[in-house]
Amino acid sequence: MHLNRLAFTKADSLRLIVFGLALLATPANGSADKPDVDDLFRKSVQPLLKKHCLDCHGDEEPEAALTMTTGLGVLAGATSGPIVIPGNPQASLLLHVLVKDAEPHMPPEAQLTDAEIATISTWVAQLDLNTVVGRNIVTDEDRNHWAFRPLSTAKAPEVDNKDWARSPIDQYVLSKLEQKQLVPSERASKPTLLRRVYCNLIGLPPTPEQLATFLADAAPDAYERVVDELLASPRYGERWARHWLDLARYADSSGFHSDIDRPNAWRYRDYVINSFNQDKPYAQFVTEQLAGDQLEHPTADSWVATAFGRNGPSNEDNMGSGLAKQQYAMDQLDDVISTTSNVFLGLTIGCARCHDHKFDPLTQRDYYSLLAYFRDTSKQQLTLDSLASAQPKLTPSPTKPSTKTAEQAVAMVLTSFGNKPTETNILWRGNVRNKGPLVQPSVPRVLAADDRVDSPKTRLQLARWITDEQNALTWRVLANRIWHYHFGRGLVATPSNFGKLGEPPTHPQLLDYLASRLILDNGRWKSLHRAIVTSSTYCQTSTTVEATRRQDPDNLLLWRMNKRRLEAEALRDAFLSVGGNLNLKMGGPGIKPRIRPELLEASQRNKWPQIKQESAEHWRRSVYIYVKRQLQLPMMEMFGAPSTAHSCARRENSLVPTQSLVLMNDDFIAQQASDFASRTQQQAGDDQSAQVSLALQIALGSEPDENRIQHGLQFLKTQHDTLISDGVPEPEVDHQALTDFCHVLMNLSEFVYVD
Repeated sequence: MHLNRLAFTKADSLRLIVFGLALLATPANGSADKPDVDDLFRKSVQPLLKKHCLDCHGDEEPEAALTMTTGLGVLAGATSGPIVIPGNPQASLLLHVLVKDAEPHMPPEAQLTDAEIATISTWVAQLDLNTVVGRNIVTDEDRNHWAFRPLSTAKAPEVDNKDWARSPIDQYVLSKLEQKQLVPSERASKPTLLRRVYCNLIGLPPTPEQLATFLADAAPDAYERVVDELLASPRYGERWARHWLDLARYADSSGFHSDIDRPNAWRYRDYVINSFNQDKPYAQFVTEQLAGDQLEHPTADSWVATAFGRNGPSNEDNMGSGLAKQQYAMDQLDDVISTTSNVFLGLTIGCARCHDHKFDPLTQRDYYSLLAYFRDTSKQQLTLDSLASAQPKLTPSPTKPSTKTAEQAVAMVLTSFGNKPTETNILWRGNVRNKGPLVQPSVPRVLAADDRVDSPKTRLQLARWITDEQNALTWRVLANRIWHYHFGRGLVATPSNFGKLGEPPTHPQLLDYLASRLILDNGRWKSLHRAIVTSSTYCQTSTTVEATRRQDPDNLLLWRMNKRRLEAEALRDAFLSVGGNLNLKMGGPGIKPRIRPELLEASQRNKWPQIKQESAEHWRRSVYIYVKRQLQLPMMEMFGAPSTAHSCARRENSLVPTQSLVLMNDDFIAQQASDFASRTQQQAGDDQSAQVSLALQIALGSEPDENRIQHGLQFLKTQHDTLISDGVPEPEVDHQALTDFCHVLMNLSEFVYVD
């Protein structure tokens, strides 16, 4: 029998007859006449399997890794997981595929008689309920995987260069370097460090005034005070919320063909920004997103937060009916629990939807038991009207159901309302036609400290279990994400996969130190930010030392800082910033900047407006751009903004010629270059040397040397002569030449990259 595929229509009436025959033939549990189950298999079942099944499922290269020569082989199951549920033939995959009209049907070219099926059913019914089935049994070895162990409590290692190591972070890094007889890089210059920390913490470059103030401050804590100012800025929340929105697959439309507008989705984005600015404890942040509706006193904020579960793509106007609609609902839930496990636990449990996980100790039962948490109901309801008018922190009273459309309700909250949760069955091969046994809400067994301890029963309890101080996995995942966004690479290079196929940590003790520190700080991020960006490790230059590079070409040992390109949003914000046009208005519905008309023709419903001339309203920070799944803003897509179909833990850092073409020819960038030139002329006056010097400071965040100023002046002279020869009117020549110079600066790698 070949059990690697499964999508069939149940012959319910025949199955009931067959199972009825089996039950009639099966003595009640505890009966003195109950036959020996091994004897039953050997005398009655094994001959049937030998007759019908061993051509495909013998000992040599069995199909789907299912060996049916012995009872243990049958109990071990196939690559898709167990095929037998002890004591429950109705829920056993083995019995499902034997019934007439099953698809696929086993054996493929024959049909077992009712009596033969009843014999196999009797054997399954007689199996002890505690019989171990399947291959993926959680062992001590599974629980000893590095990501599942308790956090290390070892002290930071001793190092030789105590002057360089300013913190435990530096001690962990330097210890590894000294073991390899490597030395860290020098400290970056003050201008380099200022631009780095500005772009890292708030996503904006420093102004010449901010640079001058920093350079003039000789106090030993000058840099630390800058860090504190940036962490206190509302710009910090806008910057770091964008990282979280990548993880939460946030968008303002539903995707698929119709790409329906989600008019309230922006409330989730604003919730995330506010949460970061408030330095909200991580346990609260997670709990609000997974179970904000189940809190004892839910607020407008906590209700909005549950949109974490509804951020994924959906197709509400084409869900189908009957089984198709049920399958659609399960697909939506798969998105929820896959994202939940990826983001909070760093596990790919979505791989266990159709079969036991092929690499990690995660079973189908684990998958559907986790899914069961998201089929419970909310005790209170909140209308979208009251949500729209609610102020932050306002506690709404239970109200009647909203009269808004159903799709506006996919857009806002995760939960459904009713008297009791929907029951959850294991679905063989993930198909709603193939229901297996019922499961109760429970966490993956490999993460349970003790199998005898009861699992959380509700989503609220699940959220609290995820963020429990004893759940080392959660805190390792979070610490690694924060490190990743500071250095461009996590200590674990696969931020959403801490399983066996993920990369092991380069500095496991450092990772545990960072996770422990988060717990001690009540899950607040800003303290850890400060510790990281003030460390000697972070403050190194990005200059490559050839001898060291040969030993560690990927900088895994952190002997220098990684040079990083600005992300799409930070790059657009930098253009607006140097142009003097950045609108710092916060919050509210997303903006729709100009897109070239020819790109709008394929847009379906939820049309993008045609903009002839952008204004200040379009020049807000890029985190506020309306995210339309069917039509990303071209500049965002060009420079690596992720697809919103799935959670994105690590953006791709592509380098393609069209990026340079966009920087040279895009209308938006040309407009900002012109305004950059006007700003420079206004502040520096008519002195071209002063103009060049100021433009270099604005664009590159450092004071230029004389040689560079002279190169700039030569560029202006060359452009001036060229423009005159091209017939450009004299009054426009100086501004156009300076515009071209500013445009060149905005195309330099020094502008696009951060040292």
